[in-house]
Amino acid sequence: MFLNKLRCLSPKKGWLCLVLFPFFLACSLVPKDTITPKGQILVYLQAEGPPTYETVFSLSRIFLEDKEGKEVPLALRSHTLSSSFLFNQQILLAQGVVDVGSYNSINLEISQAKLIKDNKKLLLKINQRLIKIPVDLFIPRDKTSSLFLRWQPSGSVQHQTLFVPVINVTQGKVGLKKLLLYVSNAGENYLSVIDRGTNQVIDTVTVGESPKGMALSEDGAYLYVVNSLSKSISVVETATNRVVDEIRLPMAVEPTEIVLLPDTSYLYVSAKGSNAVLVVDVQTRRVIKTIEVGQGPVGLAVDPERRYVYVANSYSNSVSVIDTSTNEVVNTVGVGAEPCFLAYSNNYLLVASGQSNTVSVIDVNTLSVRHNIFVPGRPSKIIKGLKGWFYVAGELMDCVYFVLPNVDISPKRLITGRKPMGMALDRDRKLLYVVNAQDNSVDVFDLIKEREIQKIEVGSRPYDLILTED
Repeated sequence: MFLNKLRCLSPKKGWLCLVLFPFFLACSLVPKDTITPKGQILVYLQAEGPPTYETVFSLSRIFLEDKEGKEVPLALRSHTLSSSFLFNQQILLAQGVVDVGSYNSINLEISQAKLIKDNKKLLLKINQRLIKIPVDLFIPRDKTSSLFLRWQPSGSVQHQTLFVPVINVTQGKVGLKKLLLYVSNAGENYLSVIDRGTNQVIDTVTVGESPKGMALSEDGAYLYVVNSLSKSISVVETATNRVVDEIRLPMAVEPTEIVLLPDTSYLYVSAKGSNAVLVVDVQTRRVIKTIEVGQGPVGLAVDPERRYVYVANSYSNSVSVIDTSTNEVVNTVGVGAEPCFLAYSNNYLLVASGQSNTVSVIDVNTLSVRHNIFVPGRPSKIIKGLKGWFYVAGELMDCVYFVLPNVDISPKRLITGRKPMGMALDRDRKLLYVVNAQDNSVDVFDLIKEREIQKIEVGSRPYDLILTED
């Protein structure tokens, strides 16, 4: 049959198929069960207690070991570790893709250690260079697991001459009853879960491929996560940090952003690849309507009365207005070049246009652009802030701008990591969280002092973040 089909092809295509046919045949004959299933492991490290003296040690390698003694190396992200830096500062020490199965220990090979006292560096003896820390770890298939190492510098140096590291290990804490922050890592397949009480990663939640926009149910019980490459929405139960369902979306839609219509069971999802917005019923877990909008829709916003959903069309330089009672587009407003994100406040809709470096202020009563605010450095994500401010991420300038709807320029800014994207505001504690897509981190800003107070390492290309409360 295959050769008969070749006769219908041009000579050039026919010869190409003959050349490739043995390769495809060989691949099809490989049994699927011979491919070893894999999972991912992340290893975090933090130092406990204020250090008496500065202690620094270096690692040459880190690896897992199974019950048969097989060593599975992990990729080190930091080789030299300092007690002063790690005090109240968590880092992602190592990570790797490993075989599914059980592991009995995580092992650290130490190459050097020193004590810094009175501005003098004292080289420490190392009697045991390989530190084996017992664990009871199972790596599940296609899941991301975490180990959390806690180093005690004060108990790791004996007689100021000998380095004997004291390191304990725990696994992810499920169902922690504290304030949480979820971060979608678009370069991975998992969410980072951060305890906002300590500003530390405490868990990971495996979702679909390339998670981006997120929405939280009104009671905080469920988190809806858009998986851009998997074409799906993961439903995460926040009490247990586990995925309880997955809503499949049509192929080739490139879902990006998501909003939940308050007091309803309807999600609106921007489908950039199909120039549409999908309406999803979370009760039936089905797409009930596909609404054609402009080209390249990304950002979404809902008015407080739930009458309209606004959509930023990045390739059409416009905003579509959807009537939620009919799920039809009832108006379109032209804005700056490449609008991607927007935010609603009172009678105004603010739209960030990256290519024109503007934030358009739309009067929602007249659906006309009142004026444009100049915001350099490719403005992207935008959220409502404190005291009438809006916060706008400047991707190319590595900062967050403060803008007011009635002022044509941004009067102040905060310096962030590289390529700031998603933001979340803790109004009670006056803290602003900003993800940095190129730094793989989250900045924590004190808005009273207007300065960064901590940086948290997360996964690859963090995109969005959303906070919950107990």
